[in-house]
Formats: sequence, C-alpha cells, structure tokens
Amino acid sequence: MGMFNDLLENTKAVVQKFGEKANDVYDITKLNAVKTRINCDIEKSYKALGNKYYILSKSSQLDTADFSKEISALDELHAQKETIIKQIDDIKKQKRCPVCGKAQSGDKPFCADCGSKL
Repeated sequence: MGMFNDLLENTKAVVQKFGEKANDVYDITKLNAVKTRINCDIEKSYKALGNKYYILSKSSQLDTADFSKEISALDELHAQKETIIKQIDDIKKQKRCPVCGKAQSGDKPFCADCGSKL
C-alpha cells in the first residue's frame, strides 16, 4: 500500500504544479492582450500627434506647447506598458538587461544578448 500512496502523492504534486503553470500561462496571455491594446493606443497617439504637427506646421502656428497633452498621454501609455512587461517578467521569473533591455531567464551573471553584467 505504501507504493500506491507514494504514487498518489507524486501524482497530486505533478497535477498541482501543472495547475500553477497553467495559471501562469493564463496570466501571461491576459497581460499580453493588455500590452497589445496599449501598443495599439500608442500607435494611434503617435498618428494623432503627427497629424496635429503636420496641420500646425502648414498653418505656421507651430508651438511645442500645443503638444503637451498628447505627449503626456503617450508617456502614460508607455508607463502602463512597462508595468505590464514587469508583471510578465515577474511571472516568468526573468529580469531585464539594464543595457539592451532584453529579457534574461535564470540567475545568469551576464546578458546573453549583449554580454553586459546583470
């Protein structure tokens, strides 16, 4: 009976670990969907900023202060995107290289992409 109990305990542990990984995949998928939406919003904001710049430059009324609202909105979107990326990195247990910004997994002392010290 001891072998059967050991098998049952091992099976429970595997199923629990699988459930945890499935939750991680679900969370990462949700975060990636949010990140995609933010990227679309960033692209729309850049387009609106470019259109405004073009119209104002044609009318000779170009003043950089006219763009403060759009720039603030873009800064906020980029901050939201960085928060999402950080949450994904935390779930994946990875860190970012301070030089190239690429994701690095494990406890490597150097970046696999640029060689910088992590």
